[in-house]
Amino acid sequence: MKLDRYAMGALAGAATLVVGGGVAVAASGDGAHAARCEARVAKVAERRGVTVDQLQANIRARLLARVDAAEKTDRISSERAAALRQRVAAGSLCSAAAKVHARVAARGMLVLAARYLELSRAQLRAQLPGHSLADLAESNGKSASGLEAAMVARAKARLAKAVSDGKLTKPRAEALLTRLEEAAHRLATHEFPA
Repeated sequence: MKLDRYAMGALAGAATLVVGGGVAVAASGDGAHAARCEARVAKVAERRGVTVDQLQANIRARLLARVDAAEKTDRISSERAAALRQRVAAGSLCSAAAKVHARVAARGMLVLAARYLELSRAQLRAQLPGHSLADLAESNGKSASGLEAAMVARAKARLAKAVSDGKLTKPRAEALLTRLEEAAHRLATHEFPA
């Protein structure tokens, strides 16, 4: 348990350092998101009085120091430390933010799926191995389409509010909703390993 907790702590620390400066999510990979992300990284670097390269090097150095400290105190294995060092070396600020955002969205969808299925998160975790969320929905007398709708309902409402408040254009909200619905479908039909 300690190994997982400290390894996740190192990854959470990495995410916090990377995202902490206000890095935009570049999940779609298109030029507009990447450009906004890079602009925010540049603003953070400017506020700190360093170049973007210096900021990235500083963040990498901090992450590597955390990995080294965790390995030195035997909180993580040398194999795990080597894997984390590779991820730090290969990662960029904007792509890391996108991965963090995707994980957060998936966790949120799983929480909403558990509510829809009227299961606690522990019960859902216990029943998922070897099944998909859609399988669990059908075994609980609920529809897979209802499950997917429940998984995106909160985001759909937030997008509608953002459009009505003028913070988001309707075409952009529709594009985001389509991506969320596709993600919900993939998550609902994914068979979790046993």
